[in-house]
Amino acid sequence: MVMEEKVEEEARALESESSVGLHPHGKLLSYYLGLSFSLFLALLPSSSSSISQLSTLHLKLLQVEQELCHLKSGRKEDSKANARVVKIFIGHREPWCREEKHMGDQIHAIAEEIAYLRAEVAELERFEAELKARVEELTREVGEREEMLHEPDKICLNFSLLFFSYFPHYFLRKIVGKIL
Repeated sequence: MVMEEKVEEEARALESESSVGLHPHGKLLSYYLGLSFSLFLALLPSSSSSISQLSTLHLKLLQVEQELCHLKSGRKEDSKANARVVKIFIGHREPWCREEKHMGDQIHAIAEEIAYLRAEVAELERFEAELKARVEELTREVGEREEMLHEPDKICLNFSLLFFSYFPHYFLRKIVGKIL
């Protein structure tokens, strides 16, 4: 019924245009169109099943349109949220870059310090090896000097024994002279 009313309104609109005189046969044309449209509507199936199908389709269309509106609004909200996230990220990016540069500088300084300390350790180990070698050398020299200090006693004792073996009477007189 609603469709029929719309068709009638369109037919009246056409009639008003033709009455203005846009075309000499405009009135005839409007009658033809109205009659053909009326026949078209008359030939349409008027069963309640087709009307119910149309109403269900119309309801589905309305539901889909509502869903589409919800999706569009959700998409707008998502884009706004994404824009906020981008702003936050951009706001934090500069401090992050500064912090990254600062940490890189610290890493570089620590790496240089590690290299310096390794060189120092190597130098100290070399110096320690030199000192150990010097201590061993000095210990050997001290041992040699101690031997030399004890050697004159050995030399004197050896000399005395040698002298006594060659000149026993001299020692006997000395020993006897002291006793008497």
